[in-house]
This record gives sequence, structure tokens and C-alpha cells, in this order.
Amino acid sequence: MKLNRIIMGLTALVAAAGSVVADEKPNIVFVLVDDQRNDTLGCAGHPVIQTPNIDRLAAQGVRFENAFVNTSICMASRATIFTGLTQRSHNYRPADPQGSTPVSDAVLMDSFPTQLRQAGYYTGFFGKNHVGFKRGTSKAFDTMFDDWRHLTLGMKKQPDGTMRHSDELVGDESVEFLRQRPTDKPFMLYMSMTIAHAKDSNHSPGMGHYPWPKAVDGMYEDIDPARPRLDDPAIYESMPGFLKESLNRTRYFWRWDTPEKYRTNMRAYYRMLSGMDGIVGRVLAELETQGVRDNTIVIYTADNGYYMGERGLAGKWSHFEESLRVPLIIADPRLPKENGGRVEPSMVMNLDLPTTMLDLAGVPVPEQYQGESLTPFLTGNRPAEWRTECFVEHHQLRTVIPSWAGVRDERYVYARYDRQNPPYEFLHDLKADPDQLKNFVNNPEYAEILDRLRSNTDGYIREYTGGSKPPSDESAEKYTGGEASFNGRQSAKLADVPALSVESKITWRMEVKIHPDCAPGAILMGNRKANGRDYFFKITPSKGVQLFKDRKLLLKIPARIPKGVWTEVRVVKEGPQFTLFINGEAAGTARSNQPLPAMPCYLGGDPATKKEFARCSIRNAYVEGP
Repeated sequence: MKLNRIIMGLTALVAAAGSVVADEKPNIVFVLVDDQRNDTLGCAGHPVIQTPNIDRLAAQGVRFENAFVNTSICMASRATIFTGLTQRSHNYRPADPQGSTPVSDAVLMDSFPTQLRQAGYYTGFFGKNHVGFKRGTSKAFDTMFDDWRHLTLGMKKQPDGTMRHSDELVGDESVEFLRQRPTDKPFMLYMSMTIAHAKDSNHSPGMGHYPWPKAVDGMYEDIDPARPRLDDPAIYESMPGFLKESLNRTRYFWRWDTPEKYRTNMRAYYRMLSGMDGIVGRVLAELETQGVRDNTIVIYTADNGYYMGERGLAGKWSHFEESLRVPLIIADPRLPKENGGRVEPSMVMNLDLPTTMLDLAGVPVPEQYQGESLTPFLTGNRPAEWRTECFVEHHQLRTVIPSWAGVRDERYVYARYDRQNPPYEFLHDLKADPDQLKNFVNNPEYAEILDRLRSNTDGYIREYTGGSKPPSDESAEKYTGGEASFNGRQSAKLADVPALSVESKITWRMEVKIHPDCAPGAILMGNRKANGRDYFFKITPSKGVQLFKDRKLLLKIPARIPKGVWTEVRVVKEGPQFTLFINGEAAGTARSNQPLPAMPCYLGGDPATKKEFARCSIRNAYVEGP
């Protein structure tokens, strides 16, 4: 069904374009800004903020007024756009207590920039990367300038002594990319702004906390920003304690808690957005100068929404509308001018953007992408089976940012903060209570709706993770016997293995059915101890048994375990000798005179590295002895 929709969307788009040469691929400029919610543009009706260049894009294209992010945090949202996957599918969890999980090489190879480059596009990235790929992005981009890693946001002193905003340098690099690009290839320019992210290391109101480009100095100085909606202290006081004590509240005191701080920071925030608009304008002007604007699609969006004092909060992360909604504009000048200026009410997601860009370029979309193409909307043709709800979540474990998952449909918002004890649920009716001030979870009139949204949330969790809990929380995943399934992104703790002397006797045993697509080096069962020295014992489908110390291989029993059938696997240590049995028959032996420290034993993968997970089912697993 997804493929049919993409083909139909692209066919309609090409037909509507008319004059576009069939084999002339469009150029793409993708602009991603930081911490901007959907109502902070002139074209979205903001009474103060001036964004003439972005407004012009909206007048030429389609503005989606109900665009949502899957996860409202910078890094995870950017990873979703790169990969076409939800956070619990790409599994990138910044600032998780056990460390951030890199996006795998395989996922990077399927990212939309890599796919475009392989299809002949000249690709460039300039700005805030902020995505933890295991090995850089040289396969995705011909040229790259990672502002976040090498410059960080804010004002930068130049060789001539002047101060310039880091995003102005992104604009410089973007213009230079357009001037130096090969003219015999289509191009994809990815401009990833740090604006309007606050400088969290500097809490000084104004330029310290919200540094703006010098070009907009003095702008909005005569504006007295209106106080935020929903700033009645009673609204904050009505929230559960875990939200009142979250980072949303901590950062409120950095930014919005006094009238003077609020006025100063709001003016600075407005300047940042207007400064960003000017930077985008420079790039659009260069497209005009080069005569390629008529074949260049421009897409504008943000990584997440933003609280500006509403509900007594700052930042993003949680489930309220201010956090989840972002601007989204797609301007395709190849289409008839009468298509421009439309406002589309359908529910769309950042998850849809990589699918859309590949579709617009006529490049096949990887099967695992979880979004849909937005190309039909560019000609006013909403697909008959379009979504009526979005799966939204914050899928990582941090004490100061409570994790949650839920559904936002065309009328209701359901959120389950599953790490609270007991779990805490919200149910909002946006028709009866558009400001989300009431919680209808305990209202019997909403019982059927609540059951439906609970079930839908559970369905999305199963679809995207096979029902796994956040992988950083070891207590959430314990093997309790019977059969357990592993989807390549999760593990389960089997037992704590005590310290083993050279003479100890112990048996590791399981029955396993390996999925045909399981990676060769995936861990079916393994012990790890990382405390100064790195000890690792593992059983894998293609390499058999291996024992490492400080990354040095101490022991190996080569073997291959068949796929697709239940197989009994047993490793027996009797003194220094290890024997591997497969279906009761000895498959090999090896010896080691290395004593081993106490180690936890895991099934399905190694939670310490996040890179060798298995796709398999395991049953009747145990460790016996010593």
C-alpha cells in the first residue's frame, strides 16, 4: 500500500508539473531549525515575528498546520529525519544513563542523504549534525560542515576580529556549496540550524542565552511581548509531581520566571528567528542568481516544538501541544502557481520527510521507512487512507525528563508516563478542552476512547520494537522462562554469573531459533564485565563461542548454528576445558586458564555496546553452577 501511494503521489506531481522535463531531477534544499513550534512564523499568524523569506515559501507552496514530531528532543528527532524511523526503531537515545546509542552503519546506509547520493545527487550538509552515527557521515554527503561539533552555537570571533553567529557561517558554507557544486548533477543541500536553541551554558538573559545574528541587532526592542498563554500558577500546580520537578521546570527559571527576563529573552528569541530567516533568504537569492530556483524544492521545518512559559514550563520533551507541533512548509516551484499558498490540515510527521524527499527525487524508498510520502498534498490530493493519528513518545530514561509514549489523533491526546510508579496517564479532549487543562482518564464517559488509545499505543510499541521496554533500564527486561523473541534491538537479562576460577564447572544452555535475517556476529547469549578490564564471553550464530579479555581473544570454538529451526545450544565448562554441544553432539572444545570475574548474562544481545543484537527466539534458557 505504501509503495502504491508513493507511485501515485509522484505520478500526480509529474503530471501537474507539466513543463518539467521527465528526466530532470529536482534539486532539494532542506532547512531544519531548532526549538521552533508551529505558530512562530509570520505566515502562521504570529503577530510580532517577521519572517518574510519563509512566508514567501509558504505563499509559493503548502504549509502543513498539523505537523508533529515523533520525539520532541533535538538529537532523536534529527535521527528520525535522517533515518525514516521512530526513536524506538533507530534506538538513538541521547543522554541515557547508560550512554548514547550510536545509529548503526546499516541504518546510515539507508538514510535519505545516502540514498540520494547513491542515486547521483551531489549532497552537502551544513550546521548542527547532533546525530550519533557510529562512523561519521562521509557516505551520505559529498561535503559536510558540522557546526555543532566544531563550533557550537553562538557568536564566533572571525580572523578579522568581527563576531558572527554560527548559523551565519552555515549560510556562508551553503552559498559556497551552491557555487562550487558540479553543474551536471542535481543537488541536495541540508541546512541544519542551531537557531533558535538557547545557549544552555549561559543563562544571562538576551544575547547570552539566545544569541542572535548581528544583522538583526535592535530588532523588536520596542516590542513588549505579551505574557504566555496558560501561565496561571494554578495550571502548573495541578500537574503531577514528576512533571513539576522535571527539566521543563528547571529551565523555566533560566528563561521565563520574571517579567524582565521574559521580555528580554522573548525579544532575543524573536531576533534569532528573524536572523535565521535572513540566512535562508541569502540561499534563496543564490538559487535565483544561478537560475535554478525554478527546479529547486525547498522544505522548511523544525526538530521539535517549544514551551515559552506556558504551563510554567520551558524546553520541550513532554506531551502537550506546545512541545509536539512544528512548522512544515514544502515549496515546489515546478507546480502551477495556483497550487501555492494552501494550508493543509492533515496530520503529518517528521517521519514523513525522508520518504517525501526520496519520492520527489524519484529514488526508491527503503522498505523499512515508517513514514509516508507527502507528495500528493502538494497538488491538493489527500490520499484516501491517510493517517488520522500520530504515535508520539519520549523513549529514553532520564530522571529529569520522564519517558512516555502515546497517541495524538484528530481530537484526543493520550500519554502514558510508563516509568512512574504506578504509571501515570493523561487523556485530553482537544474539542472540549483545547488547552489540555483537564485529564479525562478517570471520566467513565471516556472509558471506550481511553481503551482504544491505550490499545493503539500498545500496537505502535509492538510494531516499532516488538514490545520492548526502554533498553537502558535493565530491570525492565528480565528473562523469566518460556519463549522470548528478540527483534535485533533488545536484550534480556538471564542471570548473574558468579566469579569463576580455572577449575569451576558451569553450564550455559538454551534452545534458539535464529531468524533468517539475523546478523552473522549477533550475540545469542553473552556475559560481560567492564570494570577497568573488559571481559566478554559470547555465543554467536556464525562464530560459535568466544572469550575476550581486554579485546584479546582468549578462547574460541568455531561453529555455525542453523537458522530457522529450533536448536539446542549448550556450553559446558569443566575446569579449564570448554565444550560446545549443538543438539546434544559435541561441536568443538577449547581450553582457557583465565579466571573470570562475576558477570551478568544476557540473551539476545549486549546492552553495553548496542551493536550485536540478534533476531531470534529463545526458550528454556538457564545458567547452571558452579
